[in-house]
Amino acid sequence: MTVPFDKLRTGSEGRLRGLLTHPLLWTAVLFAILPFVAGATPWTGNWSGFVGIATTMVIFALFASGFNLLFGHVGELSFGHAMFFTIGAYATALFSNGFSVNVFGLALQHGKTDNLFIALFLSVAIAVLWAWLLARVVVPRSSGIYFSMITLAFAQVIFFVTYRWSELTGGEDGMQNIARPNPTGFGWLADSFHLYWFCAVCVFLALCLVHYILRSPFGSVLHAIRENKQRARFLGYDVDKYRVNAFVLSAMFPAIAGWLWTYYQQSINPDAGSVEYSGNVVMMSLLGGMQTFLGPILGASVYYELQNNVSQLTKYWEAWIGVVFVVFVLVGPRGIMGLFDDVRHYGFATAFRRYFSRRARVEVDMQEELPPVIEDTPAATKAPS
Repeated sequence: MTVPFDKLRTGSEGRLRGLLTHPLLWTAVLFAILPFVAGATPWTGNWSGFVGIATTMVIFALFASGFNLLFGHVGELSFGHAMFFTIGAYATALFSNGFSVNVFGLALQHGKTDNLFIALFLSVAIAVLWAWLLARVVVPRSSGIYFSMITLAFAQVIFFVTYRWSELTGGEDGMQNIARPNPTGFGWLADSFHLYWFCAVCVFLALCLVHYILRSPFGSVLHAIRENKQRARFLGYDVDKYRVNAFVLSAMFPAIAGWLWTYYQQSINPDAGSVEYSGNVVMMSLLGGMQTFLGPILGASVYYELQNNVSQLTKYWEAWIGVVFVVFVLVGPRGIMGLFDDVRHYGFATAFRRYFSRRARVEVDMQEELPPVIEDTPAATKAPS
């Protein structure tokens, strides 16, 4: 059986187009150029990037992607995902620096070590265990704003534990002088550029797992729950079970980000579990596009690029970033990825008019909703003889 050449060409073109538009490919491209452009300010003559800002961007891209797994793909807003970030960070810091503490009369001690893989395992295991216990209590009993407030309350519990338990966590000052691991024996991760590539590779592998989850049948059920929980129940899905599993999975990736953050900063303090960190990832997801894979990644990059550039122009940079965020949400509620999608679908001119003119938006939407008008041709209207 022979296949026509046109079908072979169409199939190969479709596969090539799918490869060139694959979100993981664009994620790899972004990570490859970030250390050379992140934080650059061409208007001041600085065309080079800062590897430290790039490292922050990739770490928080993973943090925001984990949060967005719950927010954008399940439809549940958590104001407490920073607690998983800080659990991962403190677990890594305590394992690396060691500790000596009395708990209910028991003396617990651990010496210094630099095994980054055990630190990763402990960070993820503790965060996932806490997320599972929390999800079993909270998820079946709450949703919407009540879910958001309960997660915020539990995040504050973790924050005050790290803030008050100074014997273990260092209290307000946190933990300092955390040594970076030396798995090769040559101090490779002591160099900032090498550390960036280590973080970029780890984050990319974790994002591959996020992408697999979203493209799996499990991810399709999460999208169905986001659109209509009642209908998903009628189809036979255990909605609460899926929400619990999504909550636990979404906690794993901030814990990995906290593991990397500790090695990058070589210190950690209770601010990592504050409401500010939770609010920042909400902004990143909304800026990039919360119902997309690339949205949180782009949102994290744009957020820290704005923070770096605006902070050099004014000391009120938080207020200006807030203004930019409000304007962007009002004009483009679907985020940067939504803007790209509109430009691809309508063209630049029409997409621009839709964003800034309500009349143009209504006209274009009505034109899409109305069925096409089929005009009668003379041949069709000619009466039969």
